[in-house]
Amino acid sequence: HLGRTQVYFMVLCFAGPAASGIPKKVVGAIGGSVIFPLNLSVNLVDSIIWVFNSATLVTIQPKTADKNALIIVTQKRNTERVNFPHEGYSLKLSRLTKNDSGVYRVEIYNSTLQDPLTQEYELHVYEYLSKPKVIIGLQENKNGTCVTNLTCSMEHGEEDVTYSWKSLDQATNESHRGSILPISWRWEKSDMTFICMASNPISSNSSNPIFAQNLCEEIIEEKKELDTHQETLHFPPISEEMPEYDTISNFNSVIPEENPANTIYSTVHIPPKVTEPHSLPMSSDTPRSCTDNNVI
Repeated sequence: HLGRTQVYFMVLCFAGPAASGIPKKVVGAIGGSVIFPLNLSVNLVDSIIWVFNSATLVTIQPKTADKNALIIVTQKRNTERVNFPHEGYSLKLSRLTKNDSGVYRVEIYNSTLQDPLTQEYELHVYEYLSKPKVIIGLQENKNGTCVTNLTCSMEHGEEDVTYSWKSLDQATNESHRGSILPISWRWEKSDMTFICMASNPISSNSSNPIFAQNLCEEIIEEKKELDTHQETLHFPPISEEMPEYDTISNFNSVIPEENPANTIYSTVHIPPKVTEPHSLPMSSDTPRSCTDNNVI
């Protein structure tokens, strides 16, 4: 009676998942290992069979009072990959490859049951993600604003990969979901940094940072050249070698009439004509005394 109670307990445990047809999700990494859990009392259990994609993987005859458990691995290549930790019947599968992904099923047989108890597991084996790459879309310059798209992707192993972005600057820290990040950045603003993050169920990795100032460098140069050209048109530079001239105003104007009240006159007495040679005027370089001139 006690034995049948234990068997009915097993029926209650496995009827739910088996009846719903929903397998348990198990994930693993290439080169790693996974465990398919099986919590089971082996009383009155005749045999346990693990099946992978309709092919028998392992057959187990639980130990009894008079003999040890017998474990038979069907395929020789799996002999070193199959293990049952802690002397239980949960299956551990090591050295995973991509080809190990698929549906696993455990079947528990008992002579008192017409059909075996079953439980299914769905294994997905993933790669550890490498650094994602970023593709820069066509850039546009809209009134001094750099407009473009950044697209994040993986060179391989894109199964169940999700993407997100971080936009960092001195004031904000924004996030964006999806592989495509639209950018609108004005060249005179503080520089921004964009980082793509890729994740799958076993790993995550980030791209190298992308700086808006480098991304929009061509547009910035175009803007600077335009500003320099406009400045040259409005403010021509003065050459250091160009001489400076004073401007003379009223060049063609009529000379103003003299004002008698502000005019100074002088009278110069011209000496009589000299006839003697020795009385010739001295050279301008020879000092001489001043003649008496009456100045009014």
